[in-house]
Amino acid sequence: MMILLLDPSRRYASSQPCDFELPGLGLRRPGGFWMQRSKKLTVHSYRAVPSLLLCLLLLWITPPLLAVSGLGDSIVAQAKKLGLKESEISFSIRLPTGEVIEHRGSQLRAPASCMKLVVAAAALAQLGPDHSLKTELLRLGEIEDGLLKGDLLVIGGGDPAICGRENKDDLLWELRPWITQLKGLGIERIEGRVLADVRYLSGSGVHPDWPVDQLTRWYCAPSGALNLNDNCIDVVIGPVVEGQVSVQLKPEHPLLSLRNRLVSTSKKKDHLYHIARSQRGWEVTVSGKFLATSGERTEWITVPDPADGFVSVLLKMIEDSGIEVSGKKLTPAAKATSVATIQHTLSSRLPVMLKQSQNLYADALARVLGRESGGDGSFASMSPVLKSWLVKNCSAQEGVVIRDGSGLSRRNLLDARVLRKLLERVLVSRWGAVLLDGLSVGAVDGTLARRFRSSPLSGKVRAKTGTIRGVSSLAGVVEWKGVSSPFCLIYQGRNGYTSRARDWQDRSLLLLQKAMGGTLAPSK
Repeated sequence: MMILLLDPSRRYASSQPCDFELPGLGLRRPGGFWMQRSKKLTVHSYRAVPSLLLCLLLLWITPPLLAVSGLGDSIVAQAKKLGLKESEISFSIRLPTGEVIEHRGSQLRAPASCMKLVVAAAALAQLGPDHSLKTELLRLGEIEDGLLKGDLLVIGGGDPAICGRENKDDLLWELRPWITQLKGLGIERIEGRVLADVRYLSGSGVHPDWPVDQLTRWYCAPSGALNLNDNCIDVVIGPVVEGQVSVQLKPEHPLLSLRNRLVSTSKKKDHLYHIARSQRGWEVTVSGKFLATSGERTEWITVPDPADGFVSVLLKMIEDSGIEVSGKKLTPAAKATSVATIQHTLSSRLPVMLKQSQNLYADALARVLGRESGGDGSFASMSPVLKSWLVKNCSAQEGVVIRDGSGLSRRNLLDARVLRKLLERVLVSRWGAVLLDGLSVGAVDGTLARRFRSSPLSGKVRAKTGTIRGVSSLAGVVEWKGVSSPFCLIYQGRNGYTSRARDWQDRSLLLLQKAMGGTLAPSK
Protein backbone atom coordinates (compact mmCIF):
# COMPACT_ATOMS: atom_id res chain seq x y z
CA MET A 1 0.00 0.00 0.00
CA MET A 2 1.33 3.40 -0.99
CA ILE A 3 1.10 5.96 1.81
CA LEU A 4 1.64 9.69 1.58
CA LEU A 5 3.87 10.89 4.43
CA LEU A 6 3.87 14.59 5.21
CA ASP A 7 7.18 14.40 7.05
CA PRO A 8 8.93 11.07 7.76
CA SER A 9 10.74 12.61 10.73
CA ARG A 10 7.48 13.22 12.61
CA ARG A 11 5.25 10.87 14.58
CA TYR A 12 2.44 11.85 12.24
CA ALA A 13 2.00 12.52 8.59
CA SER A 14 -0.12 13.88 7.04
CA SER A 15 -30.54 12.57 -18.89
CA GLN A 16 -32.92 14.88 -20.29
CA PRO A 17 -32.18 18.50 -21.22
CA CYS A 18 -33.96 21.00 -19.02
CA ASP A 19 -35.02 23.28 -21.86
CA PHE A 20 -38.34 21.51 -21.58
CA GLU A 21 -41.85 22.84 -21.65
CA LEU A 22 -43.57 23.57 -18.36
CA PRO A 23 -47.34 23.45 -17.96
CA GLY A 24 -49.13 26.56 -19.12
CA LEU A 25 -50.16 28.24 -22.32
CA GLY A 26 -48.15 31.42 -22.12
CA LEU A 27 -51.44 33.26 -22.34
CA ARG A 28 -51.64 36.99 -21.68
CA ARG A 29 -54.43 39.47 -21.50
CA PRO A 30 -55.43 41.35 -24.69
CA GLY A 31 -52.84 43.87 -25.80
CA GLY A 32 -49.92 41.44 -25.35
CA PHE A 33 -48.10 39.43 -27.99
CA TRP A 34 -46.91 35.83 -28.07
CA MET A 35 -43.41 36.99 -28.97
CA GLN A 36 -42.53 40.52 -27.98
CA ARG A 37 -39.13 42.16 -28.10
CA SER A 38 -38.16 45.43 -26.51
CA LYS A 39 -34.68 46.85 -25.97
CA LYS A 40 -32.60 44.04 -24.44
CA LEU A 41 -35.78 42.41 -23.17
CA THR A 42 -37.17 39.23 -24.67
CA VAL A 43 -40.39 37.41 -23.89
CA HIS A 44 -40.62 33.79 -25.02
CA SER A 45 -43.75 31.72 -25.44
CA TYR A 46 -43.50 27.94 -25.17
CA ARG A 47 -46.82 26.81 -26.58
CA ALA A 48 -48.62 27.19 -29.88
CA VAL A 49 -51.38 29.81 -30.16
CA PRO A 50 -54.66 28.20 -29.02
CA SER A 51 -57.92 28.67 -30.78
CA LEU A 52 -59.87 31.88 -30.18
CA LEU A 53 -62.58 29.96 -28.35
CA LEU A 54 -60.06 28.35 -26.00
CA CYS A 55 -58.44 31.75 -25.41
CA LEU A 56 -61.75 33.30 -24.41
CA LEU A 57 -62.60 30.35 -22.16
CA LEU A 58 -59.24 30.52 -20.38
CA LEU A 59 -59.43 34.27 -19.96
CA TRP A 60 -62.80 33.79 -18.34
CA ILE A 61 -61.66 31.16 -15.82
CA THR A 62 -58.04 32.31 -15.17
CA PRO A 63 -57.16 35.03 -12.61
CA PRO A 64 -55.55 38.03 -14.27
CA LEU A 65 -51.76 38.16 -14.40
CA LEU A 66 -49.59 41.24 -14.65
CA ALA A 67 -48.69 41.69 -18.33
CA VAL A 68 -45.42 39.83 -18.98
CA SER A 69 -43.77 42.70 -20.83
CA GLY A 70 -44.83 45.03 -18.05
CA LEU A 71 -43.21 42.82 -15.44
CA GLY A 72 -39.87 42.73 -17.22
CA ASP A 73 -39.86 46.47 -17.83
CA SER A 74 -40.81 47.08 -14.19
CA ILE A 75 -37.89 44.98 -12.97
CA VAL A 76 -35.48 46.98 -15.13
CA ALA A 77 -37.10 50.20 -13.91
CA GLN A 78 -36.58 49.19 -10.28
CA ALA A 79 -32.86 48.74 -10.96
CA LYS A 80 -32.63 52.20 -12.49
CA LYS A 81 -34.44 53.76 -9.52
CA LEU A 82 -31.73 52.35 -7.28
CA GLY A 83 -28.94 53.77 -9.42
CA LEU A 84 -28.01 50.50 -11.14
CA LYS A 85 -27.21 50.57 -14.83
CA GLU A 86 -29.25 48.54 -17.27
CA SER A 87 -26.02 46.99 -18.53
CA GLU A 88 -25.10 45.80 -15.01
CA ILE A 89 -28.13 43.55 -14.45
CA SER A 90 -29.33 40.24 -15.85
CA PHE A 91 -32.40 38.20 -15.05
CA SER A 92 -34.30 35.18 -16.30
CA ILE A 93 -37.67 34.24 -14.81
CA ARG A 94 -40.16 31.51 -15.70
CA LEU A 95 -43.74 32.55 -14.98
CA PRO A 96 -46.40 30.01 -13.95
CA THR A 97 -47.92 30.46 -17.43
CA GLY A 98 -44.81 28.85 -18.94
CA GLU A 99 -43.51 32.10 -20.38
CA VAL A 100 -40.01 33.37 -19.70
CA ILE A 101 -39.03 37.00 -19.25
CA GLU A 102 -35.40 37.95 -19.56
CA HIS A 103 -33.05 40.88 -19.61
CA ARG A 104 -29.58 40.05 -20.87
CA GLY A 105 -30.40 36.47 -19.92
CA SER A 106 -27.51 34.95 -21.89
CA GLN A 107 -24.85 37.45 -20.81
CA LEU A 108 -22.05 35.67 -19.01
CA ARG A 109 -21.28 37.03 -15.57
CA ALA A 110 -19.52 35.93 -12.39
CA PRO A 111 -22.15 33.96 -10.44
CA ALA A 112 -20.41 34.23 -7.04
CA SER A 113 -21.83 31.65 -4.61
CA CYS A 114 -24.69 30.71 -6.95
CA MET A 115 -22.01 28.42 -8.40
CA LYS A 116 -22.85 26.16 -5.46
CA LEU A 117 -26.19 25.38 -7.15
CA VAL A 118 -24.27 23.77 -10.01
CA VAL A 119 -22.19 21.68 -7.61
CA ALA A 120 -25.24 20.54 -5.64
CA ALA A 121 -27.36 19.70 -8.69
CA ALA A 122 -24.60 17.88 -10.59
CA ALA A 123 -23.46 15.91 -7.52
CA LEU A 124 -27.03 14.87 -6.63
CA ALA A 125 -27.76 13.85 -10.22
CA GLN A 126 -24.55 11.90 -10.79
CA LEU A 127 -23.68 10.54 -7.34
CA GLY A 128 -27.10 10.45 -5.70
CA PRO A 129 -28.25 11.88 -2.35
CA ASP A 130 -27.08 8.77 -0.47
CA HIS A 131 -23.52 8.84 -1.81
CA SER A 132 -21.27 8.05 1.15
CA LEU A 133 -18.35 10.27 2.14
CA LYS A 134 -16.09 7.95 4.10
CA THR A 135 -13.13 8.60 6.40
CA GLU A 136 -11.50 5.47 7.81
CA LEU A 137 -8.98 4.69 10.55
CA LEU A 138 -6.89 1.54 9.98
CA ARG A 139 -4.21 -0.24 11.97
CA LEU A 140 -1.23 -1.61 10.06
CA GLY A 141 -0.05 -4.37 12.32
CA GLU A 142 -1.02 -6.81 15.04
CA ILE A 143 -1.67 -6.03 18.70
CA GLU A 144 0.48 -7.94 21.20
CA ASP A 145 0.39 -7.30 24.96
CA GLY A 146 -0.98 -3.77 24.47
CA LEU A 147 1.54 -2.89 21.73
CA LEU A 148 0.39 -2.10 18.20
CA LYS A 149 3.30 -3.37 16.16
CA GLY A 150 2.77 -0.96 13.31
CA ASP A 151 1.20 2.33 12.33
CA LEU A 152 -2.22 3.93 12.38
CA LEU A 153 -3.44 5.12 9.00
CA VAL A 154 -6.24 7.61 8.27
CA ILE A 155 -7.67 7.40 4.76
CA GLY A 156 -9.47 10.54 3.61
CA GLY A 157 -12.47 10.50 1.29
CA GLY A 158 -13.08 14.21 0.81
CA ASP A 159 -15.75 14.64 3.49
CA PRO A 160 -15.73 18.40 4.16
CA ALA A 161 -17.28 18.18 7.61
CA ILE A 162 -15.45 15.88 10.01
CA CYS A 163 -16.19 17.52 13.35
CA GLY A 164 -18.39 20.14 11.72
CA ARG A 165 -20.22 22.80 13.69
CA GLU A 166 -22.97 20.49 14.95
CA ASN A 167 -21.42 20.45 18.45
CA LYS A 168 -20.20 23.89 19.48
CA ASP A 169 -19.14 22.70 22.93
CA ASP A 170 -16.75 20.03 21.62
CA LEU A 171 -14.87 20.75 18.40
CA LEU A 172 -13.51 17.19 18.27
CA TRP A 173 -16.70 15.32 19.14
CA GLU A 174 -16.67 13.11 16.07
CA LEU A 175 -13.12 11.82 16.62
CA ARG A 176 -13.64 10.84 20.26
CA PRO A 177 -15.23 7.47 19.40
CA TRP A 178 -12.01 6.65 17.54
CA ILE A 179 -10.04 7.08 20.75
CA THR A 180 -12.57 4.95 22.61
CA GLN A 181 -12.21 2.25 19.96
CA LEU A 182 -8.40 2.24 20.23
CA LYS A 183 -8.62 1.94 24.01
CA GLY A 184 -11.19 -0.82 23.63
CA LEU A 185 -8.73 -2.82 21.53
CA GLY A 186 -6.35 -2.77 24.47
CA ILE A 187 -3.76 -0.59 22.74
CA GLU A 188 -1.40 1.07 25.21
CA ARG A 189 1.48 1.89 22.88
CA ILE A 190 1.89 2.39 19.15
CA GLU A 191 5.27 1.36 17.81
CA GLY A 192 4.96 3.34 14.60
CA ARG A 193 3.33 6.63 13.64
CA VAL A 194 -0.01 8.16 12.74
CA LEU A 195 -0.10 8.40 8.94
CA ALA A 196 -2.40 9.97 6.38
CA ASP A 197 -3.41 8.73 2.93
CA VAL A 198 -4.73 11.80 1.10
CA ARG A 199 -4.39 10.60 -2.49
CA TYR A 200 -8.15 10.61 -3.07
CA LEU A 201 -8.07 14.33 -3.97
CA SER A 202 -5.00 15.49 -5.87
CA GLY A 203 -3.52 18.93 -6.16
CA SER A 204 -3.70 22.02 -4.02
CA GLY A 205 -6.76 22.79 -1.94
CA VAL A 206 -6.29 26.51 -2.60
CA HIS A 207 -7.35 27.72 -6.04
CA PRO A 208 -4.87 30.04 -7.79
CA ASP A 209 -7.70 32.46 -8.66
CA TRP A 210 -8.46 33.25 -5.02
CA PRO A 211 -7.29 36.59 -3.59
CA VAL A 212 -3.86 36.05 -2.04
CA ASP A 213 -4.41 38.65 0.66
CA GLN A 214 -7.50 36.79 1.93
CA LEU A 215 -6.24 33.19 2.05
CA THR A 216 -6.21 33.08 5.86
CA ARG A 217 -9.90 34.12 6.05
CA TRP A 218 -12.35 31.31 6.88
CA TYR A 219 -14.10 31.60 3.51
CA CYS A 220 -10.82 30.74 1.74
CA ALA A 221 -10.22 27.53 3.73
CA PRO A 222 -8.37 24.93 1.64
CA SER A 223 -10.11 21.65 0.83
CA GLY A 224 -8.56 18.20 0.87
CA ALA A 225 -9.14 14.50 1.31
CA LEU A 226 -9.04 15.07 5.08
CA ASN A 227 -10.86 18.07 6.55
CA LEU A 228 -11.36 18.93 10.21
CA ASN A 229 -13.23 21.76 11.97
CA ASP A 230 -13.90 23.52 8.63
CA ASN A 231 -10.09 23.55 8.17
CA CYS A 232 -9.95 26.49 10.54
CA ILE A 233 -8.42 27.36 13.87
CA ASP A 234 -10.85 28.90 16.34
CA VAL A 235 -9.23 31.98 17.90
CA VAL A 236 -11.09 32.61 21.16
CA ILE A 237 -10.37 36.12 22.46
CA GLY A 238 -11.34 37.28 25.95
CA PRO A 239 -12.28 37.76 28.62
CA VAL A 240 -9.92 40.33 30.10
CA VAL A 241 -8.70 39.27 33.55
CA GLU A 242 -6.56 41.59 35.66
CA GLY A 243 -5.67 43.60 32.58
CA GLN A 244 -4.57 40.58 30.56
CA VAL A 245 -6.46 39.59 27.41
CA SER A 246 -6.97 35.83 27.21
CA VAL A 247 -6.40 34.20 23.80
CA GLN A 248 -6.91 30.49 23.12
CA LEU A 249 -6.41 28.50 19.92
CA LYS A 250 -8.80 25.58 19.39
CA PRO A 251 -8.50 22.72 18.75
CA GLU A 252 -5.07 22.39 20.33
CA HIS A 253 -2.37 20.43 18.52
CA PRO A 254 1.44 20.23 18.37
CA LEU A 255 1.95 22.41 15.32
CA LEU A 256 0.21 25.53 16.64
CA SER A 257 1.99 28.40 18.36
CA LEU A 258 0.55 31.69 19.57
CA ARG A 259 1.96 35.21 19.88
CA ASN A 260 -0.47 37.21 21.98
CA ARG A 261 0.27 40.91 21.60
CA LEU A 262 -3.18 42.12 22.58
CA VAL A 263 -3.58 44.82 25.19
CA SER A 264 -6.81 45.79 26.89
CA THR A 265 -8.48 49.17 26.52
CA SER A 266 -11.37 50.89 28.26
CA LYS A 267 -12.21 53.02 25.22
CA LYS A 268 -14.64 51.67 22.64
CA LYS A 269 -13.09 53.76 19.89
CA ASP A 270 -9.75 52.00 20.43
CA HIS A 271 -11.24 48.49 20.21
CA LEU A 272 -9.44 47.09 17.17
CA TYR A 273 -7.47 43.88 16.83
CA HIS A 274 -5.79 41.91 14.09
CA ILE A 275 -5.27 38.15 13.61
CA ALA A 276 -2.56 36.90 11.29
CA ARG A 277 -0.91 33.65 10.25
CA SER A 278 2.11 33.33 8.04
CA GLN A 279 1.01 32.00 4.66
CA ARG A 280 2.49 28.53 5.08
CA GLY A 281 3.13 28.44 8.81
CA TRP A 282 1.29 27.53 12.00
CA GLU A 283 2.20 30.54 14.13
CA VAL A 284 -0.80 32.75 14.89
CA THR A 285 -0.30 36.36 15.96
CA VAL A 286 -3.05 38.37 17.65
CA SER A 287 -2.33 42.07 18.10
CA GLY A 288 -4.10 45.37 18.75
CA LYS A 289 -6.44 46.58 21.47
CA PHE A 290 -9.35 44.66 22.98
CA LEU A 291 -12.19 46.30 24.91
CA ALA A 292 -12.05 45.17 28.52
CA THR A 293 -15.85 44.87 28.83
CA SER A 294 -16.51 43.08 25.52
CA GLY A 295 -16.47 39.52 26.89
CA GLU A 296 -15.46 36.50 24.81
CA ARG A 297 -15.30 36.53 21.01
CA THR A 298 -14.43 33.82 18.52
CA GLU A 299 -12.74 34.45 15.18
CA TRP A 300 -11.48 31.95 12.61
CA ILE A 301 -8.29 31.60 10.63
CA THR A 302 -7.48 28.89 8.09
CA VAL A 303 -4.98 26.07 8.51
CA PRO A 304 -2.12 25.95 5.99
CA ASP A 305 -2.49 22.21 5.34
CA PRO A 306 -5.69 20.24 6.07
CA ALA A 307 -4.09 16.79 6.32
CA ASP A 308 -1.27 17.99 8.53
CA GLY A 309 -3.80 19.64 10.83
CA PHE A 310 -6.08 16.59 10.94
CA VAL A 311 -3.39 14.08 11.81
CA SER A 312 -1.57 16.25 14.35
CA VAL A 313 -4.86 16.82 16.20
CA LEU A 314 -5.56 13.08 16.18
CA LEU A 315 -2.04 12.37 17.46
CA LYS A 316 -2.53 14.74 20.40
CA MET A 317 -5.89 13.14 21.24
CA ILE A 318 -4.28 9.69 21.23
CA GLU A 319 -1.42 10.78 23.47
CA ASP A 320 -3.76 12.70 25.80
CA SER A 321 -5.74 9.48 26.27
CA GLY A 322 -2.64 7.78 27.69
CA ILE A 323 -1.60 5.85 24.58
CA GLU A 324 2.11 6.30 23.82
CA VAL A 325 3.14 6.88 20.20
CA SER A 326 6.80 5.90 19.63
CA GLY A 327 7.00 7.38 16.14
CA LYS A 328 9.32 4.77 14.62
CA LYS A 329 9.54 4.59 10.84
CA LEU A 330 8.47 1.04 10.05
CA THR A 331 8.09 -1.02 6.91
CA PRO A 332 4.42 -0.80 5.88
CA ALA A 333 2.45 -3.86 6.93
CA ALA A 334 0.95 -6.14 4.29
CA LYS A 335 -2.41 -6.23 6.06
CA ALA A 336 -4.63 -3.33 7.10
CA THR A 337 -7.44 -3.79 9.62
CA SER A 338 -10.29 -1.31 10.03
CA VAL A 339 -10.57 0.29 13.44
CA ALA A 340 -13.28 2.92 12.98
CA THR A 341 -15.13 4.80 10.24
CA ILE A 342 -16.95 8.12 9.93
CA GLN A 343 -19.52 8.27 7.15
CA HIS A 344 -21.80 11.08 6.01
CA THR A 345 -24.16 11.19 3.06
CA LEU A 346 -23.93 13.79 0.33
CA SER A 347 -27.41 15.05 1.18
CA SER A 348 -26.43 15.68 4.81
CA ARG A 349 -23.67 18.09 3.71
CA LEU A 350 -25.84 20.25 1.44
CA PRO A 351 -27.81 22.38 3.95
CA VAL A 352 -24.63 23.91 5.40
CA MET A 353 -23.14 24.36 1.94
CA LEU A 354 -26.24 26.10 0.58
CA LYS A 355 -27.87 27.83 3.56
CA GLN A 356 -24.61 29.06 5.11
CA SER A 357 -22.77 29.32 1.78
CA GLN A 358 -19.85 27.29 3.12
CA ASN A 359 -17.14 27.50 0.46
CA LEU A 360 -15.09 24.60 1.79
CA TYR A 361 -18.03 22.23 1.40
CA ALA A 362 -18.64 23.29 -2.19
CA ASP A 363 -15.02 22.98 -3.25
CA ALA A 364 -14.56 19.62 -1.54
CA LEU A 365 -17.76 18.17 -3.01
CA ALA A 366 -16.94 19.48 -6.48
CA ARG A 367 -13.54 17.76 -6.27
CA VAL A 368 -15.19 14.55 -5.00
CA LEU A 369 -17.44 14.64 -8.07
CA GLY A 370 -14.39 15.09 -10.28
CA ARG A 371 -12.76 12.07 -8.65
CA GLU A 372 -15.84 9.86 -8.83
CA SER A 373 -16.23 10.80 -12.50
CA GLY A 374 -12.82 9.35 -13.33
CA GLY A 375 -10.55 12.33 -12.60
CA ASP A 376 -7.89 12.85 -9.97
CA GLY A 377 -9.96 15.00 -7.65
CA SER A 378 -8.20 18.26 -8.45
CA PHE A 379 -9.89 21.54 -9.29
CA ALA A 380 -8.93 20.92 -12.91
CA SER A 381 -10.70 17.55 -12.91
CA MET A 382 -14.01 18.85 -11.59
CA SER A 383 -14.39 21.73 -14.07
CA PRO A 384 -15.16 19.68 -17.21
CA VAL A 385 -17.53 17.43 -15.27
CA LEU A 386 -19.64 20.35 -14.04
CA LYS A 387 -19.61 22.08 -17.42
CA SER A 388 -20.56 18.88 -19.25
CA TRP A 389 -23.52 18.38 -16.91
CA LEU A 390 -24.70 21.94 -17.50
CA VAL A 391 -24.40 21.60 -21.28
CA LYS A 392 -26.24 18.28 -21.36
CA ASN A 393 -28.99 19.06 -18.87
CA CYS A 394 -29.42 22.82 -19.04
CA SER A 395 -28.34 23.70 -22.59
CA ALA A 396 -25.44 25.81 -21.29
CA GLN A 397 -23.57 27.86 -23.85
CA GLU A 398 -19.98 26.93 -24.68
CA GLY A 399 -18.69 30.15 -23.15
CA VAL A 400 -19.53 28.97 -19.63
CA VAL A 401 -16.44 28.86 -17.41
CA ILE A 402 -16.15 26.88 -14.16
CA ARG A 403 -12.98 27.36 -12.15
CA ASP A 404 -14.00 26.30 -8.63
CA GLY A 405 -17.04 25.00 -6.78
CA SER A 406 -17.47 27.80 -4.26
CA GLY A 407 -17.78 30.72 -6.65
CA LEU A 408 -14.82 32.57 -5.12
CA SER A 409 -13.05 32.76 -8.45
CA ARG A 410 -13.93 35.88 -10.40
CA ARG A 411 -13.15 33.95 -13.59
CA ASN A 412 -16.24 31.76 -13.23
CA LEU A 413 -18.81 32.67 -15.90
CA LEU A 414 -22.47 31.64 -15.96
CA ASP A 415 -25.59 33.37 -17.26
CA ALA A 416 -28.95 33.97 -15.62
CA ARG A 417 -30.72 31.75 -18.15
CA VAL A 418 -28.68 28.63 -17.40
CA LEU A 419 -29.19 29.04 -13.64
CA ARG A 420 -32.94 29.42 -14.18
CA LYS A 421 -32.92 26.29 -16.34
CA LEU A 422 -30.97 24.46 -13.63
CA LEU A 423 -33.71 25.30 -11.14
CA GLU A 424 -36.34 24.04 -13.57
CA ARG A 425 -34.39 20.80 -13.69
CA VAL A 426 -34.40 20.68 -9.91
CA LEU A 427 -38.20 21.06 -9.80
CA VAL A 428 -38.78 17.94 -11.92
CA SER A 429 -35.95 15.68 -10.67
CA ARG A 430 -36.30 12.88 -8.14
CA TRP A 431 -33.47 14.43 -6.11
CA GLY A 432 -34.83 17.96 -6.43
CA ALA A 433 -36.49 18.07 -3.02
CA VAL A 434 -33.11 17.45 -1.36
CA LEU A 435 -31.63 20.51 -3.03
CA LEU A 436 -34.68 22.70 -2.43
CA ASP A 437 -34.74 21.73 1.26
CA GLY A 438 -31.10 22.81 1.50
CA LEU A 439 -31.74 26.34 0.24
CA SER A 440 -32.17 29.35 2.49
CA VAL A 441 -35.74 30.42 3.13
CA GLY A 442 -36.59 34.11 3.09
CA ALA A 443 -36.87 35.64 6.58
CA VAL A 444 -36.30 32.20 8.12
CA ASP A 445 -32.72 30.91 7.90
CA GLY A 446 -29.32 30.95 6.25
CA THR A 447 -28.18 33.88 4.19
CA LEU A 448 -31.81 34.96 3.66
CA ALA A 449 -32.68 35.12 7.36
CA ARG A 450 -32.63 38.94 7.36
CA ARG A 451 -34.28 39.40 3.97
CA PHE A 452 -38.00 39.52 3.13
CA ARG A 453 -38.98 40.28 6.72
CA SER A 454 -42.40 41.95 7.05
CA SER A 455 -42.98 41.00 3.43
CA PRO A 456 -45.58 38.81 1.70
CA LEU A 457 -42.56 36.78 0.52
CA SER A 458 -41.57 35.83 4.07
CA GLY A 459 -41.18 32.04 3.97
CA LYS A 460 -42.06 31.99 0.25
CA VAL A 461 -38.60 32.34 -1.30
CA ARG A 462 -36.09 29.48 -1.43
CA ALA A 463 -32.85 30.68 -2.94
CA LYS A 464 -29.07 30.77 -3.06
CA THR A 465 -27.34 34.07 -2.57
CA GLY A 466 -23.95 35.08 -3.92
CA THR A 467 -21.65 37.99 -3.14
CA ILE A 468 -18.12 38.86 -4.16
CA ARG A 469 -16.70 42.32 -4.81
CA GLY A 470 -18.95 44.07 -7.33
CA VAL A 471 -21.25 41.05 -7.72
CA SER A 472 -24.58 40.09 -6.14
CA SER A 473 -26.57 37.09 -7.35
CA LEU A 474 -29.81 35.45 -6.25
CA ALA A 475 -31.27 32.29 -7.79
CA GLY A 476 -34.09 30.08 -6.56
CA VAL A 477 -37.85 29.73 -6.60
CA VAL A 478 -40.76 31.85 -5.44
CA GLU A 479 -43.54 29.68 -4.03
CA TRP A 480 -46.98 31.25 -4.16
CA LYS A 481 -50.41 29.62 -3.96
CA GLY A 482 -49.01 26.17 -4.72
CA VAL A 483 -46.96 27.29 -7.73
CA SER A 484 -43.17 27.54 -7.95
CA SER A 485 -41.58 30.10 -10.24
CA PRO A 486 -37.82 29.68 -10.86
CA PHE A 487 -35.71 32.79 -11.25
CA CYS A 488 -32.19 34.16 -11.37
CA LEU A 489 -31.15 37.79 -10.87
CA ILE A 490 -27.51 38.86 -11.20
CA TYR A 491 -25.80 42.20 -10.68
CA GLN A 492 -22.20 42.66 -11.78
CA GLY A 493 -20.85 46.17 -11.92
CA ARG A 494 -19.37 48.88 -9.77
CA ASN A 495 -17.93 48.23 -6.34
CA GLY A 496 -20.07 49.50 -3.48
CA TYR A 497 -23.39 48.81 -5.19
CA THR A 498 -24.09 45.25 -4.00
CA SER A 499 -26.39 46.48 -1.20
CA ARG A 500 -28.51 48.29 -3.78
CA ALA A 501 -28.39 45.18 -5.94
CA ARG A 502 -29.85 43.08 -3.13
CA ASP A 503 -32.60 45.67 -2.70
CA TRP A 504 -33.30 45.43 -6.44
CA GLN A 505 -33.51 41.65 -6.22
CA ASP A 506 -35.99 41.80 -3.33
CA ARG A 507 -38.15 44.36 -5.10
CA SER A 508 -38.06 42.29 -8.28
CA LEU A 509 -39.37 39.24 -6.48
CA LEU A 510 -42.20 41.29 -5.00
CA LEU A 511 -43.14 42.24 -8.55
CA LEU A 512 -42.99 38.56 -9.53
CA GLN A 513 -45.18 37.67 -6.54
CA LYS A 514 -47.72 40.22 -7.73
CA ALA A 515 -47.64 38.67 -11.20
CA MET A 516 -48.34 35.29 -9.60
CA GLY A 517 -51.50 36.62 -7.99
CA GLY A 518 -50.26 38.68 -5.06
CA THR A 519 -51.44 42.14 -4.18
CA LEU A 520 -48.43 44.14 -2.99
CA ALA A 521 -45.91 45.98 -5.11
CA PRO A 522 -42.39 46.92 -3.96
CA SER A 523 -41.98 50.01 -1.84
CA LYS A 524 -40.86 53.13 -3.65
